[in-house]
Amino acid sequence: MGVVNATPDSFSGDGVLPTTGDERVAIDQALRMEDEGADLIDIGGESTRPASLYPDAKPVSADDEISRVIPVIEGLAGRLGVPISIDTRKAAVAEAAIGAGAALANDVSMLSDGDMTGVVARTGVPIVVSHIRQGGHQGDVVADVINDLDAAIGRLTTAGVARSHIIADPGIGFAKNAGQSVELMKNIWRLRSDLALPVLIGSSRKSFIGATTGEPVDDRRFGTAATVALAIQAGADIVRVHDVEEMVRVVKMSDAITRDETREDATEGKDDLNHA
Repeated sequence: MGVVNATPDSFSGDGVLPTTGDERVAIDQALRMEDEGADLIDIGGESTRPASLYPDAKPVSADDEISRVIPVIEGLAGRLGVPISIDTRKAAVAEAAIGAGAALANDVSMLSDGDMTGVVARTGVPIVVSHIRQGGHQGDVVADVINDLDAAIGRLTTAGVARSHIIADPGIGFAKNAGQSVELMKNIWRLRSDLALPVLIGSSRKSFIGATTGEPVDDRRFGTAATVALAIQAGADIVRVHDVEEMVRVVKMSDAITRDETREDATEGKDDLNHA
């Protein structure tokens, strides 16, 4: 999943819309990510920067968010060959984006907008439920995440959303410190097993990587690559990334090793040895 931030204040420094004031940069970025191998494109119009770390972080109204993302989605109609995901915490934005052509809702607030379940049920699109617990975690973060997501999933199914349309995201970095994010990365297999749903991991450029490797936020490719490879090994189904070209290669190699996604002719190994 390639990330397109149509925002002026992305935490990762890759917001594209405010640089030029129009949507063409975001459209070009989405098309480039498809060329680089992205399987779907996640378009968002509001930064999820935490106010605790970014004092200038401000909420965006639904109207402003819609004005940012809809022109991008409409501009990709008939040009983009992969599905579009709308990254939002607002039901009104999700509904407008789905109407414009988005095929997936990525709720980054774990259904904080009570109308989101109805929008997803009514439109029939799949949804990513991303974990966040306001106030953080004091005990077992893995158990907290599994329990909270299970409750959110129950709300969706009660509203009429098919369980087969739900994807779980542990919310790496969302109201979680570096140690807690690392603990979740170690236990992706538990989420996959306990929730019995596809899992999305969004570790790309997150602060826990910088805390570990010292890489700056706009260039955490090596740290991100490690998290992507290990997420694949642990059973993650989708990885949400900023650096698509590099991470596509990481995913292909990780799949080949851990999931037997490619089977090369046995003679190729012999040729490698002969030329060593």
